[in-house]
Amino acid sequence: MKKILGIVFLSLFLSTSAHTDNIRDFKIESISIGDSALDYFNESELENGELDWFNYSHKEYATSLVSGKDTYDWIKISYKSDDDNFIIEGLVGIVVKKKYDDVKCNEELDSAALDISGLFKNTKRSKKKLYKVAYNPRKVFQEASQSGKSTATSISFDFKDKGKIILSCYNMDKATNQIDSPIKDINQFDTFRIDIRSKVLKNYLEKV
Repeated sequence: MKKILGIVFLSLFLSTSAHTDNIRDFKIESISIGDSALDYFNESELENGELDWFNYSHKEYATSLVSGKDTYDWIKISYKSDDDNFIIEGLVGIVVKKKYDDVKCNEELDSAALDISGLFKNTKRSKKKLYKVAYNPRKVFQEASQSGKSTATSISFDFKDKGKIILSCYNMDKATNQIDSPIKDINQFDTFRIDIRSKVLKNYLEKV
């Protein structure tokens, strides 16, 4: 399994211009906010990967889940539902983890946050937050769960251009990890995620 420290090094130091305030300069596997998803994936890949449960209002935005090609296991790409050019407004890099515990989760989160703070000097960093996570098939909600054992820990960065990056590590209850269903869902597994949102998407999500 890929190591998160290698991920941070590759995705931040090799793909990002240092000391910038533009969210577009942060790249996930060479992909950035404002690019056309069609430059990296064909239309059928995007349409076949569309997640009907992750389309926010099911009207304005759609999200596709596609396989990562290098550093990440999975990539989620969000774009306006009526945009034939699939211009990327949201981008999430996901690494599936095994035997993730709170100590490792927090170590990797702190390391990634330190790297971002060093590269993006003028961003506003939030305090680390811990959420209890409720899991339903194909959905994860940051609210009190029945077991209380699944958690998400996150740190966010607000950019001067009003974009946002959220670093999160999900430490899911062992019983959730082992759910047996015909379709395996990435949300039932422990993961490390880098979530990038444009100003437009961030503002939209704050209103819904």
